[in-house]
Amino acid sequence: MVGIIVVSHSFLLGQEIIKLCNEMKKNNFEIINCSGLDKNTFGSDPIKIKEAIENNIKGNEGVFVFCDLGSSILNSQLAIDLIEDESIDKSKIIIADAPIVEGTLVASTLNFDGNFNQIIDELKQLKTFDKTK
Repeated sequence: MVGIIVVSHSFLLGQEIIKLCNEMKKNNFEIINCSGLDKNTFGSDPIKIKEAIENNIKGNEGVFVFCDLGSSILNSQLAIDLIEDESIDKSKIIIADAPIVEGTLVASTLNFDGNFNQIIDELKQLKTFDKTK
């Protein structure tokens, strides 16, 4: 299994993405919402993201972080840089280069033991997927 973290500028948007994914996922695991500075303030917090990564990588094959816009990606990268625990393999922390909704949904529905690389492959395909055909 993998850890899944959503980092949107809006807490409510992150919450709705997670609600959709919870309806579609097959296994029981928590998707973490690191969206917004708080429930009412837009932004993203690298410390909150760092703590979520540290808490979710233990016991999982890796962690996928799904972001919406530029600074949420930058803050996620900063969060990884701030991790000092040398037992954490940072190569297993993936900031997904995928649309936040579709990417989170794909990772959620494929979240089984041993599927880390399959999730990476499926996320790559999202970059060329044509929704209209």
